[in-house]
Amino acid sequence: MKDFLVEWESSLSEKITKINTSLKAAIYTDQKELYQMTSYIVDAGGKRFRPLLTILAYEIAYPGPYESILDLASSCELIHTASLVHDDIIDNAPTRRGKKTLNSLYGIDNAIVVGDYLFAKAYELGSRYGYEVSKIMSDCASQLAEGQILEYMNLGKLDLTEEAYLEIISKKTAYFFSVCTLAATTAAKSPPELKKNLSEFAYNLGIAFQITDDILDIVGEEAKLGKSVFADIKHNAITLPTIHALKNSGPLYDRLVEIIKFPTGDANNKDELKRILAKTGSIDYAFNRAKFYVEESVKALNKSGSSENINLLMDLAMIVIERIGNMA
Repeated sequence: MKDFLVEWESSLSEKITKINTSLKAAIYTDQKELYQMTSYIVDAGGKRFRPLLTILAYEIAYPGPYESILDLASSCELIHTASLVHDDIIDNAPTRRGKKTLNSLYGIDNAIVVGDYLFAKAYELGSRYGYEVSKIMSDCASQLAEGQILEYMNLGKLDLTEEAYLEIISKKTAYFFSVCTLAATTAAKSPPELKKNLSEFAYNLGIAFQITDDILDIVGEEAKLGKSVFADIKHNAITLPTIHALKNSGPLYDRLVEIIKFPTGDANNKDELKRILAKTGSIDYAFNRAKFYVEESVKALNKSGSSENINLLMDLAMIVIERIGNMA
């Protein structure tokens, strides 16, 4: 799968380069310390899935040059980056993408300001495409906030249902994925049916993406992921693998609850959790649910016609599900 991802990124290298250039222009400020901090987090990398989703959806909907949508693509990436900055503050995370987080390097106060600045720049970029697109982008931020609070209110809740979990990740991740395509197709003035199909594709892909992310937080290797693992358990976040395990752990239930409530984060603690999740079939269950949502995303995409960009989005769906094997 690693070669598949590299090949996919290589085919989009020109777009990625232009996205990165657009991002640096968007965050520029004469205030050198602020620019240094924002540049640090923007230059830290990332897959650029969201701006690429935006550009590819726009090109599917509109035959003109994609450069006209770069500001909107950058807006999507800056909202994502700002949300990561705030997530790292909340989680007190030491690393992100293999580098120190802003909060660990520059302090929490500065990191909060940088996150706010990135949000402000994102909305300014989105507003260039008119009221309807601007409303879509602001609704996205509202959903992110609702999802974050919903997650916080359910920390350590051992009876959290799969339905409640899906509501959390739909607000925190899936809705944002769909916004990338919806904003792009709205800017392109595309037909309602195409808007709907691409939005459904992205939404279901977002659900699958978050489920695989939650699996990798348990079974992934920190060096490959570029961020801390076991973070959900450390912060008492209940995710799909643990929801399933709690229902199916039998005599292992008490020990599982102890690990969830009082995680040490050491190797033995992690290995024991993995063994319990393996015995209960919980990793396999979560993986199969992720595959289901990928299949749903592909169904929606198949209604959107055929083109090189449709094929690229199809490849992205496969990359999302196959990253389990590459990162574990």
